[in-house]
Amino acid sequence: MVEVPKTAAVALLSPRPPADLVENAVYLDSPVISALHQIMPFYQSGIFSKKETPLLLRIKPIIQLQLLATSLPKDIDLRKLSHGYISQLPMAPSGVVFYPFNSQSNMNAVTNRNAFHVLTLHGESNKLASNRPAARLYDYICVAGPLAIQRYLDSAIFTPADVEQGRLIMMGDSFVQDIPWIKPAGPDERGALLYCPTWEGYGNGPVNYSSVRDKQGFAVLSEAARNCGAKKIIIKPHPYLGLLKRRMMLDFVAGVGKLVAQGENIELALGESSLPLRALCRLKLPHVPRLKEVASNPETIRLGLCDVSGMEAVFLKQRIAHMVIGPSGAIPRIARDVYRRKVLLPEVDIAQTMRYYLTKFDDIDSEHRALVFGYQEPSVAEMTAVARRNWLVEYVRSDPFWGRGPKISKRENIL
Repeated sequence: MVEVPKTAAVALLSPRPPADLVENAVYLDSPVISALHQIMPFYQSGIFSKKETPLLLRIKPIIQLQLLATSLPKDIDLRKLSHGYISQLPMAPSGVVFYPFNSQSNMNAVTNRNAFHVLTLHGESNKLASNRPAARLYDYICVAGPLAIQRYLDSAIFTPADVEQGRLIMMGDSFVQDIPWIKPAGPDERGALLYCPTWEGYGNGPVNYSSVRDKQGFAVLSEAARNCGAKKIIIKPHPYLGLLKRRMMLDFVAGVGKLVAQGENIELALGESSLPLRALCRLKLPHVPRLKEVASNPETIRLGLCDVSGMEAVFLKQRIAHMVIGPSGAIPRIARDVYRRKVLLPEVDIAQTMRYYLTKFDDIDSEHRALVFGYQEPSVAEMTAVARRNWLVEYVRSDPFWGRGPKISKRENIL
């Protein structure tokens, strides 16, 4: 039995002994409390258990401040983790810790060698943040499918031997969230155009971009709405938009304001947006309607528009027709044949490209889906989310990559 310090490592939201060790847990460290919105869909789907998989939330001063204006979810076992005890996660021997964010403090958390550490991330994306060398810190890495594996191989972060011996685990759409307040339009429904620009990303380069920059994405929305017959335009920004480069927030409100001035029917979906962006929208766009993001009355979406980002996988999972706004340098090599039929590059004829895609999107998206989603074993594809979770935990604990021998000695070299 692991010896736990008498000093409470975890400040609990409900009374519980400090030595309450858990079999599975999710570790979350983020500069914005709205990151919880990106994790909750996995608890709601059952891939994380609300009762058996506590959410360990690292509390920093910036999070403490945001908690003053934010209500925490009530239906999960959420525990506040003091920043001084990151390496002392309350894990039972051979427990499994899931990491939906590749945060810096994860480097301390993985030093707890009682547990297995599994990087899941919180979606599937070709952005640079989904393909970082820090992935090698973890015992196992969940990926959506062949495209994610190829990204890791192309960047030499992992080797073919890592893949063949089972360190990278294909889990299909298990860790791709659902957006319950949207649904695909039927053949005779006009629906809305849903624009979901991504955040700016870390660093520079073609894979770290947002079409909000210089209002590039906003420039195509009016024509895109006309070409797909949408009755209105819904704009849903990424929760992190503008937190690294504040200029992006100004570009966002300016882009929305220009569309409104042109007479477009605009609604903003700000339920997951950061507090600073919401405050700026209240100040600069007070008369633009806010969408009620209600699962019981979902919005019908004729076409989604997004950047190269995790929203692509969301649209693929929910079978919503969508196109991508982006520079050619952001298009992944092994998916270029698919992208050339659904990407709106600066140099393309928007109307012609959209007409082609909209007449063939079922076939094009089927190809895209086969690249993005794959499964370690065929049977996993047919499992419920709960069954997939149980399968994943059993797979990790069987330790196919590192071996069943003395766990600490065989796995200590990953640090």
